[in-house]
Amino acid sequence: MTPRTPLRLTDTELRAAVLDGELLPLGGSYLPLDVPLDPRARATALAPALGDDRVIIAGRCAAWVWGWTDSSCPTLCCCVSSRQRIPSSARRALAAREVVIDLDETVRLESVAITTPLRTLLDLARHDEGDDLPRVLVSALQEAVVTRGLSAERIDEALRRRPGAAHSRRARARLERAAAEAAQPLLTR
Repeated sequence: MTPRTPLRLTDTELRAAVLDGELLPLGGSYLPLDVPLDPRARATALAPALGDDRVIIAGRCAAWVWGWTDSSCPTLCCCVSSRQRIPSSARRALAAREVVIDLDETVRLESVAITTPLRTLLDLARHDEGDDLPRVLVSALQEAVVTRGLSAERIDEALRRRPGAAHSRRARARLERAAAEAAQPLLTR
């Protein structure tokens, strides 16, 4: 008995399988439609596009990994800690921002670094300009409160953690509106 070599499909064949409804495109990978899409599967699907373990999935991509958006994976959005720089050419190719981020603001799913749900929520509230942002924030708050035990105190503490961070006031206002819409008083003054 000889060992089987894995089946290798060309990019054209993979795209045809997507059109036929057999595969789901995820970042730089493809998954069969019957695979449950949990955060680990989504993060692992994005791994080939990152290329460096110092790159962190952030923003809209992190929201997609956490399951806060229903749409397919958005354009890759990532960052790199200002303490762990990567070559400029690699950073430019990924369009990765250099950010101030602490170790407790990232988590690893399999081998992929991603911003924590709390950091992802704050990043979206500070910087995202998508038309569906209010719905994404409501979904994020509902999921994070129920499954991750995120509290108003933790959100307030995170907002006060970096008082000079860009758009903190806008983030607070957006989160207050999302909390009111989610019918959950999450933020206090």
